[in-house]
Amino acid sequence: MRTILSVWGISVLFVFIHVSAVTEEEFKILLDRLSVLEEKHALSDKRIAALETENKLSHERIAVLDKYKTWSDKRIALLERKKALCNIRKDAHDTVKKLYAKKDDAFETHKIFLDKITTMHGYDTTLSDVVGGSLEKDKILSDRKILALKQDYAVSPNRIGKDDGNTAEVDITNRQSNVPKFQQRRFVAEGIVAFSAMKTATQEHIGINQNIIFGQVLTNEGGGFHPNHGVFTAPQSGVYVFSSSILTFANGEYHAAIVHNGNIVTHIYGGGDSGRHDQGSQTVVIKLNAGDEVAVQNVDKPDNNIWGDLYSSFSGFLLWPQ
Repeated sequence: MRTILSVWGISVLFVFIHVSAVTEEEFKILLDRLSVLEEKHALSDKRIAALETENKLSHERIAVLDKYKTWSDKRIALLERKKALCNIRKDAHDTVKKLYAKKDDAFETHKIFLDKITTMHGYDTTLSDVVGGSLEKDKILSDRKILALKQDYAVSPNRIGKDDGNTAEVDITNRQSNVPKFQQRRFVAEGIVAFSAMKTATQEHIGINQNIIFGQVLTNEGGGFHPNHGVFTAPQSGVYVFSSSILTFANGEYHAAIVHNGNIVTHIYGGGDSGRHDQGSQTVVIKLNAGDEVAVQNVDKPDNNIWGDLYSSFSGFLLWPQ
C-alpha cells in the first residue's frame, strides 16, 4: 500500500513539474510575441508619422502648383494682350504705309496739275475738280500739297505760259474765279510730332497717381515731351499713338496706366516671380486737343518700384492732324 501511495505521489509531483515547465515556456513565448507586437506598433507609428509628413508636403506642393498656375494664367493673359498690341501696331504701321502711298500718288497727280496750269492760259476745270475732290478726301495730304502750291505762287506770283506759240502773262492772284475751291481755303502747316524716351535709372517709392519718369530722350520732334515730369503735352490737335513698356523689379509687381488729362486710358501690369522680372506694355490710339497731357502713372500699389537700365520706355507720335 505504501508502495502504491509513493508511486502515486511521485507521479503527481512529476505532472506538476511538467505543467510548471510548460507554463513558463508558453509565458516566455507570449512575452516574445508581445515584444514583437510592440516593435511592430512602434514601426506603424513611425510609418503613420512619415505618411502624415508626406501628406503635409503634398498639400504644400499643391499650394505651390496652384500659385504657379495663377501666375501662368496671368502670363498667358499678358502674352495675349501683347499679341493684341502687336496686331494694333501692325495695323497702325499698315495705315501709315497706306498714307505714304496716297501721299506719293497725290504728289504725282498734283505735279501733273501744276505742269498743266503753267503751260496753258487757263485751268483744266475737269482735272482741277478731280484733283480737288481727291485732296478733300485726304485732309493731311491736301494741306501739305496746297501749302507747297501756295509757297510756289509766293515765289513766282506771275507765271509765263505758252499756247500755240503765243506768249501770255498769267497773273495767278487775279485768277480767283478759275481757281478750284480747295485752293481758296486757308491751310496751316502741320509739323511732325513724335517722341521716344527711355528710363535709365530705377525709380523707387512711387506713390499712387504719381508720374513715372523717363529721363533719356531719344526723339522729341515738336518739343511736346517733358522728361523732368514724364508728361507729353500735345502741341496740336489730332489722333495720336502712344506706347509704353515697363519692367518690374525681380519678384516685384506694379500696376500702371497711360492717362489722358488725369483719366485712365489703359492699364499696364507686370508681376515677377521665382527671382525673375516681368514686363508689361500697352499701345493706344487716342484723339487729343492742343494742350492735352498724356503720361504714364502708378495707379494701384503705393510705394512702388520701376526698373530702369533702358528696359522701360514711353513713346508717341501724331498719326493724323486735325
